[in-house]
Amino acid sequence: MLAFVLSGAGNRGPLEVGALRALFEEGLTPDFMVGTSAGAINASYIAAHGATVEATESLADIWREVDARDVYPEHLFQIAWRVTSKDPSLFSSKGMRKLITEAMPPGVETFNDLQVPLYVTATDLISSRLFLFGDDKSAPLVDAVLASASVPAIHPPVEYANLQLVDGGVVANVAASVAMDKGADVIYAINASYGGGTFPPAKGVLEVVGRSINTMVAQSLLQDIERAKADHEVDLYHLHVEAFQSLSFRDFSKTEEMLEVGYQKAKAWLAAPTPPFDVQPSATPAPAGEQVDAAVEYTPPYLR
Repeated sequence: MLAFVLSGAGNRGPLEVGALRALFEEGLTPDFMVGTSAGAINASYIAAHGATVEATESLADIWREVDARDVYPEHLFQIAWRVTSKDPSLFSSKGMRKLITEAMPPGVETFNDLQVPLYVTATDLISSRLFLFGDDKSAPLVDAVLASASVPAIHPPVEYANLQLVDGGVVANVAASVAMDKGADVIYAINASYGGGTFPPAKGVLEVVGRSINTMVAQSLLQDIERAKADHEVDLYHLHVEAFQSLSFRDFSKTEEMLEVGYQKAKAWLAAPTPPFDVQPSATPAPAGEQVDAAVEYTPPYLR
């Protein structure tokens, strides 16, 4: 059983769309998909419209039309008001909910309406655990995707079934474990986030905090790789698309370039795929006193 797993990526989601197009052109069709955060947005669109090249093209058109005002509509004085009035986030989720809703075909409202089975991850702040949408086919699709994509402090938590749900990447940014739990024996993990690597010592408060979050984000992927290694019946392929890591979370001006980079990266990878379970270093240690290229290190959007 073949599964595609799509990581969190924020506004770098077009990288995944380009990679998906290359995989579909190769004739790879998932039996089910797993999505987290921006990966949940992309995966839900494909699951609703079908796992085809044409679906990636129409999804790419949606990304081309998105700008910061669609996702982050508040002005500075509105943000200040939200902070002083103790709102749970800097921005409302109205814009993102509208985008997710309008991306769904007519009549697609629940997981039962999808063409491709889908699992969507979220993090429950009440139990501090991963919450998985997809087993209950009657669950509302838009609420699930919105919860998965709600970065803490950026967008408010989604209230669902007495839970307080935020970005699934808080617990598992590349949720390959979910694919294994659901019976996949071949997994293609498209990871547009942090995926291993070494760096020089962190300097400054923000860099220390950011590096600490990087470490937490990486652990779930590394644990999943070790689990797949131990299970000799599972092949986990890690397609790491790490470009544009230093892009500001409100910058939607690079969509066209990201679509092409994701596509070309996947095409090159398919021509000479890395072995199952392999995590390629995204950076090498720099000599003392030298700066590492900011583009190779993932910084969560709420620290940029």
